Amino acid sequence: MSLEDSKSDIEERPRLRLNLQILPAQVQGEKMLVFQDPEGWCEDVIILPANLAPLLQFFDGTRSFREIQEEIMRQTQELVPADNIRELAQELDEHLLLDSNRFRDYVRSRMKEWMETRTRAPVLAGTTYPSNSSELKKFLDDFYLADSGPGMPQENRTNELKAIVAPHIELRGNGEVYAYAYKRLYEESQAELFIILGTGHHPLEDMLVFSEKDFETPFGVVETDRGFIQAVRKRMKKRAHAGDFSHRKEHSIEIQLVFLQHLLLGKRNFKIVPALVGNFQTMIELGISPAEDLLFKDYLDALKEQIKDDGRKIALIASADLAHLGPRYGDREFYAPIREDEIKSDDGRMLSYLERCDADGFFQSVASDKDTRKICGLAPIYFTFKLAEPKRAELLKWSAWFDSATKSAVSFCAMALY
Repeated sequence: MSLEDSKSDIEERPRLRLNLQILPAQVQGEKMLVFQDPEGWCEDVIILPANLAPLLQFFDGTRSFREIQEEIMRQTQELVPADNIRELAQELDEHLLLDSNRFRDYVRSRMKEWMETRTRAPVLAGTTYPSNSSELKKFLDDFYLADSGPGMPQENRTNELKAIVAPHIELRGNGEVYAYAYKRLYEESQAELFIILGTGHHPLEDMLVFSEKDFETPFGVVETDRGFIQAVRKRMKKRAHAGDFSHRKEHSIEIQLVFLQHLLLGKRNFKIVPALVGNFQTMIELGISPAEDLLFKDYLDALKEQIKDDGRKIALIASADLAHLGPRYGDREFYAPIREDEIKSDDGRMLSYLERCDADGFFQSVASDKDTRKICGLAPIYFTFKLAEPKRAELLKWSAWFDSATKSAVSFCAMALY
């Protein structure tokens, strides 16, 4: 689309999308701005010079390009050509960062495509993990066999395991933590159905969003148990259910499936129940426990009843990372490897509640400071503990990842619930 063609699209009054995150960063010694799209529409990493910040503040939909030019002139006595402002708006619009006709048309077309497909295509294949099944097998094997890994799983011995907590962070450099969770799952669970509670990183249609689509990975198609999902819905007081478009690009369930298939394909038939869990931020702000929320209780009771009556061996998987710290996640403080012990200590106090099987204590420990550490797995972990009602929980492995570019960190762990 040419600059002239897009002129009416951005309507001369550019408006940045409301949910965008624009974070400061150092790139090769230069101050830059990194654009992040929490809703996942912009799939590219967009980095612009930090000196554009004064200009971008006027991309609020109330000023034309000429008026933005005049406002900058008044405030800085600097003349920025209106065409330069227009070209910046065009670049942002091409990356779906503006609230524009182009963006809305794109959203409508993607939603239509999703509704017409029966399977959910892999998002991470070829980037986070290999798209070739043989290469993927070796890729995952190496996590078990690494010096810091748990070793390859041995024969299944029992069916005592009720659930695991596994990360959903980037696999490279972090996959050994997944391996600790899945080794335990393979050895101590005989489940035929896996209920996967994934972290919803983008806005969700509901507190809990099932998808009835089958999921594809390089290992093949994983069958979703639509009958189980429909039975849960029939048990609920809330009969109307929202769509499942949020599953389209959300990676937190997909990344668990490659580990499940890697261990079980050809050895055990299984199905999945994929569900994304929304965040608990509203409850945190209101100072109430999820257990007091009627919608949460409705989902929890319906799932518990269906699990009890199903008759099959079932295991739960919480796809959850822990703290998100540093400028990349909106903090002013910097986090480098030198602070790993501090992060581990803070996580340890929080995870100690889970080790005592105290899900409400875990929630309160996060809510007590308004979740300033941004525990992105709070909801799926809490939901999993409430569903599984374990008598014992074991922390298998903890680790942290550091982003040197933004001096930020993410922590994560593997746990086993009995």
